[in-house]
Amino acid sequence: MSLQVSAAFNPPITDPLEEPTVMRVTCYTANEGAACSTGVIPHYGVVAGAKKWEGKAVALYTFEYVDGMAVPVECVGLFTILDTGAGIDTDGDGQGDSIKNGQSLDVYVDTGTQAEEWISRYGDYLLVQIIDGEG
Repeated sequence: MSLQVSAAFNPPITDPLEEPTVMRVTCYTANEGAACSTGVIPHYGVVAGAKKWEGKAVALYTFEYVDGMAVPVECVGLFTILDTGAGIDTDGDGQGDSIKNGQSLDVYVDTGTQAEEWISRYGDYLLVQIIDGEG
């Protein structure tokens, strides 16, 4: 489940694998016993993203604009893309597609209350940097 918010959706212009990108970041919860697309049981630290990013790390930051550029302010955390999802309907067909298309991310949280707290604290958009590498 993604927390739906009223803000208009603005898809990213750049690739977060190439450079930090401002993206819509929502939250989701899962039913008890449900598994991520990778088989992992969802827990805090898991993010749903495009299949092409599965297994990659993602750094999330709050940001402010300085001279038209998004500049990191606070590191929200380092997460791992271990799930996929549909996301927000971006083309008006009634089907979510923003996560599949790499236009947004979903952070796993345990409860709807935690999702509301996340959005209250960080808003709908964060500065995203996907990190391609092996640990």
